[in-house]
Amino acid sequence: MTDYKALNNIAYDFLRNMIYNCELEYDKIYSETKLAAQISISRTPMRDALNRLAHERYIDILPNRGFVLHAPTESDIIEAFHVRMMTEGYCAKVVSNEYPEPLAKETIAKMEEALQQQSRLLEHDEEYSLSQFWLDDLRFHKALLAHLSIPSIIQQYESVMHIFMPHHLIRDFKTHGKDEKVLLRHRSTIIEHTEIIDALKSKDKTRVYSAINAHIASSMNALRERMNAADK
Repeated sequence: MTDYKALNNIAYDFLRNMIYNCELEYDKIYSETKLAAQISISRTPMRDALNRLAHERYIDILPNRGFVLHAPTESDIIEAFHVRMMTEGYCAKVVSNEYPEPLAKETIAKMEEALQQQSRLLEHDEEYSLSQFWLDDLRFHKALLAHLSIPSIIQQYESVMHIFMPHHLIRDFKTHGKDEKVLLRHRSTIIEHTEIIDALKSKDKTRVYSAINAHIASSMNALRERMNAADK
């Protein structure tokens, strides 16, 4: 049983890492058999991992065909907005209240480090990576959530955060090259992340809430726009 659970977790982590690193393409059907062979495990633990990812809405399973990355629905987007506001809004309030205590300063320093990496990617065009920008974005937000050291908060956050992953943008990049709308959104992200950090340091609760709300709403609207464009 232990070995089986280990294989199940290996398959799950393998697939989720592929998703997080944008190694799977939007609208492409993937074979459970081929992926199982790729990491030398049987189809049973791979199938269980896929069922878990489908339950978490990372993927959609196509019976007798394979699976595809999950395309966010309007319901997904609304749910993600509210969960993010509840988790990030609360964690931000705690960090701001505790600043400039050492742990709060350390949390903000981690957020600043992720923000600096995002800024460097945009400044050095030849090094720009859409997937890396996303991973640094995730690092920015998870640093805030990790402040409380409560695993269930991060788990709840991760249950919706992947709704904002850029698979639809990856498709555009591969087809048309760098999309100015995507780059514009990422430049806005830099500004919004900077305001979140400044708000945390200001200890102004209203400003903290407004900064978090504005950033998540902006991300939600950008996602809606891109998904609507992809459907046309």
